[in-house]
Amino acid sequence: MKIKAESILPYLILNLFLIACFISKSYAASYNNNLIYKIEARYKRVDSISAYFYQKEIFPGYSQNMKFKGYFYFERNAGMAWVYKYPFNKRQVLKNGRLYIVNNQDKKVSVINVGKERGGFPPNVVKVLGNLTKYFKIIKISVNSDLNVITVRLHPLSMQRAKRISVGFNKKSLKIKSLKIITHQGQTIIFRYKNVRFNRHIDGSIFNINFSSDYRIIKEN
Repeated sequence: MKIKAESILPYLILNLFLIACFISKSYAASYNNNLIYKIEARYKRVDSISAYFYQKEIFPGYSQNMKFKGYFYFERNAGMAWVYKYPFNKRQVLKNGRLYIVNNQDKKVSVINVGKERGGFPPNVVKVLGNLTKYFKIIKISVNSDLNVITVRLHPLSMQRAKRISVGFNKKSLKIKSLKIITHQGQTIIFRYKNVRFNRHIDGSIFNINFSSDYRIIKEN
């Protein structure tokens, strides 16, 4: 019995389509895995970071958003520091498992124990980016060639304050460009970074937590 060519043609097209889809998905998975490996390897070699940042916080039910500007510093074995310049001067220093929030205007220091946190943004920015697959499930990776940005969407593997996280990287250098956090309470926190520099000298005094004896100390956790 002869089989007409036109009768098998749809099946050949379907098979070719399925094969193309399989190859496309396999290539995408391989590309994504390789990209995550490159990001992790890149940040494992980072000993210091300095950057200018813009921060925006959106609270559910509130019409006005909170906006901040300042400088971010990280040095391995020294700590992290956020020096806020707008709308007021404030300093946050993370070291030895504690986050110190120094408010010079009110002469108040809040001390928060964050030693047991894993996978949070902040404080463990560099540690987390060097071990993404340890702390997160990779949900989606998208590339915007026009903006030269790679965006990685993450879901924490363990319960924490963050519900969803998206991190934007420079496509070529893999330097962090943006960070978006959505908490379980519905709060959205957005960071945008400029002039990001790796492995440059940082003045160690930035991580000092010395303050006058008349400051009021508030301990949390």
